[in-house]
Amino acid sequence: MPGIPSVSVCRGFESLACFWGDMNCSLNTIAALITTAIALLLAAIAISYFWVAAVPLFIAAGLVASVSFGFIPAIKNALIAYAQCRGTSGKCAISLSLNTLGQAAAVLSLISFAAAAVMEVAALAFLYSWFLAWLGVSIQVAVAYMVQAGQFSCAITILILLGVLSNAWAFKNCMDQQGGGTGVVLE
Repeated sequence: MPGIPSVSVCRGFESLACFWGDMNCSLNTIAALITTAIALLLAAIAISYFWVAAVPLFIAAGLVASVSFGFIPAIKNALIAYAQCRGTSGKCAISLSLNTLGQAAAVLSLISFAAAAVMEVAALAFLYSWFLAWLGVSIQVAVAYMVQAGQFSCAITILILLGVLSNAWAFKNCMDQQGGGTGVVLE
């Protein structure tokens, strides 16, 4: 609809427009951010399967870092903006704690991938020496377990992000049933 700003402008000083009802409340921004974050996490899982070269682990760590430090805070801001735009009643509330859990799991995955990448570089260096090759192989085993931990952490983060999206849709349905709301309740 012309003249009605989207939910993406509901940040900072412009968020006052949400309280005045000038805004078309939509979950499109939240859904797009969550979908993109999930795609990046799936890419990190896929690329981490090529961990023997070490470079893919640095790429996977970068992808997870972008989700953890870029997308998850943006999702949280979009949820707050949406809640402000819709308003709430005493019955409807949106939880931001799932978002914090997602960020914690993504940071764990980031640490796993980054540490595995550094260890893989050391392991490859040891493999060049016949005398220290046994140490390189031992480190390779540890790297394999750390990569697996990073992959599982990414999968957990994906599930948490799906929970955040489900929570946002439940909030929307609750608000649609009540016909709006008057205040903002964030948990």
